[in-house]
Amino acid sequence: MVTNKGAAGKIAALLQQAKHDPKVIASLLDHGFGADHSAAYHVSKWVEFWKVGYNIWRLKVWEVPHGSLPYRIVYAYEPRSLRYHVLAVVHRNFNYKSDHEITKRILKAYADLGIAIH
Repeated sequence: MVTNKGAAGKIAALLQQAKHDPKVIASLLDHGFGADHSAAYHVSKWVEFWKVGYNIWRLKVWEVPHGSLPYRIVYAYEPRSLRYHVLAVVHRNFNYKSDHEITKRILKAYADLGIAIH
């Protein structure tokens, strides 16, 4: 749960923009996109799960002039339906360990959505 109202608003605005902006949508599967601060966000694969067939990504929202919001958006892409699914918004201190309770909830949401593991 995002407890910082400013951060929540920025996350909601970015998700709303993504819904309507083909440039944002096109970048969401580009590992490393925005790492150089050339965009308002940075995209990365959740590599541990990517290696075993999950299509799970992380989005870090940059803050101007430097740094990032204290939250990350964890999302999945379903190629059969061409849809993105937000699985969680996690604090940046989340450690992404496979045995973490949040990770387990994210993987359950992935499975519940019926997204294929390749």
